[in-house]
Amino acid sequence: MENYYYTDGFATFFDSRYTGWVHTFSPRLADHLDRQGLPERSVIDLCCGTGVTASVFCAAGWQATGVDGSAAMLDIARKKLAPAVESGALTLIEADARTFRTPRPAAACVSLDGALNHLGSVAELTRCFTSVREALLPGGEFIFDLYAGSHFRHWNNVTLTDDAEAVIVKRGVWDDGARTGMLRVSGVFGTGMSAERVDQTLRSWEYDDAEVAEALEAAGLVPAEHDFEQRYVKCDSGSCSLTPVPCRTIYRARKPLEEK
Repeated sequence: MENYYYTDGFATFFDSRYTGWVHTFSPRLADHLDRQGLPERSVIDLCCGTGVTASVFCAAGWQATGVDGSAAMLDIARKKLAPAVESGALTLIEADARTFRTPRPAAACVSLDGALNHLGSVAELTRCFTSVREALLPGGEFIFDLYAGSHFRHWNNVTLTDDAEAVIVKRGVWDDGARTGMLRVSGVFGTGMSAERVDQTLRSWEYDDAEVAEALEAAGLVPAEHDFEQRYVKCDSGSCSLTPVPCRTIYRARKPLEEK
């Protein structure tokens, strides 16, 4: 999962340009969890990035723990959410999604915007889901989304962003047969003395429902139905709109009240 450790320049660019869906979905997610009769209002934001979802939960009075493998992403979250960190409402942990540990179990865990597509096999998904189960209270809830191939097919292009703040080239490849691909993002973001070099290579994998169910079962989590509206599974970027929708699947699972 080395491609998941975003560099400083890419983290800044990502926070500015690629958090729209998370901003839209996070309030709906918090509302969903508030209605589930959980034992307490505590949540782990796994692959929390720059803290968009964590900020929504903290504002709603939840105790939040943000986990991310990228120090650069966590630095932005720490600066943006300094009052929540200083008050103890938010704890930020640098850790791998496959092996993370938290100081105490939480009632819910969320992981958004295809972050877990960076995991390179069903075995790695299972390791991650096992860590989630261990981090949840009995009866705790796990909500996450994974991108479908329709999201990644636009990687088979070269695209240019050229505006007042950014000159960024994206070029990559997606293999439908292997269900994996790579994307190189490079250029400059920012103006004047704040301009930063962006140079990041990303790799992602696609997983189908059967593979996700297999990983959840192996980890001891139980899949559950959800009522999230269809509008939340559509891509929000212009390049993705060229491909079929929906571009993601939202999953819900629970930790059993009693371990076997």
